[in-house]
Amino acid sequence: MLLVILILLAGGLAFAGTNIDPTSDGSKYAWAENLGWINLQPGGPGGPGVEVSDSGLAGWAWAENAGWISLSCQNTSSCATNAYGVTNSLGTLSGYAWSENAGWINFAPTGAGVVINGCSGVFGGRAWSENAGWITFSSTGPNPYQVATSWRLNCNDNNPCTDDSCNAATGCAHTNNTASCDDGNACTASDVCGGGVCSGTTVTAPPETQTLLASDATTFIWAAATIATRYDVVRGGLGALPVGPDGGDEFCFDNLPGTSVSDSVDPAPGTRFWYLSRGENACGNGPYGQQSNGTQRITTTCP
Repeated sequence: MLLVILILLAGGLAFAGTNIDPTSDGSKYAWAENLGWINLQPGGPGGPGVEVSDSGLAGWAWAENAGWISLSCQNTSSCATNAYGVTNSLGTLSGYAWSENAGWINFAPTGAGVVINGCSGVFGGRAWSENAGWITFSSTGPNPYQVATSWRLNCNDNNPCTDDSCNAATGCAHTNNTASCDDGNACTASDVCGGGVCSGTTVTAPPETQTLLASDATTFIWAAATIATRYDVVRGGLGALPVGPDGGDEFCFDNLPGTSVSDSVDPAPGTRFWYLSRGENACGNGPYGQQSNGTQRITTTCP
């Protein structure tokens, strides 16, 4: 019957949802020294009442001696002509609510103010109204009361190297961990968290490949190079040595996934082919080895 009566009193007013008193233990009452009790969930769960969000408060509260109290001009679609509302900044409330019978209610008056504990959802502090006096949102006195909401402060700092938690006494905490992670750098390996930062061991280009052999008349193999993820092989004619820089006789077998290559092309009669391999990874290309004079073999045949 109470819900019916309240809706009739409200006339054509629009109501928001409510997330006040989430455990249904009566945590929905504030006390105004000149108005008495103010109910922030007058219609019960899901009915007329106050909704707390990351940006502010919406909906309606009810006081027997003041009637309906609007927390936002959006309730009556009056923002274009009379903009007001209660905002929420990480649990600190500010702005104004409006009551036709009590006037403006200031949620951040000088020397006071209303806050929401972001980890417990319990309101604290006081608002001020010229006609209603001080409005207190929680008390541990002889007649304890409080307003609570299911809204919670988001303590996620989006850092995989911290463990995020919320403590009702101290607020958000971000504890450094030593978890495996990805620093987004292809040239590091074994990435791990430390001091709240993800980092890894620097990876360089692969070293020179070793032991290039012909396993049969058309297949050539070599030993895997450390940290190589793919390979290039350059073929050229013995008569065109030295290697490179981009000999017209050279041919590239590019981005080979393994440590072998098959070549079905036969050299012209009386000529021979030479083959060189190198390892590659995201951090660069390995060398083709050294010439007899100690200088590096260089060719641009393979990009």
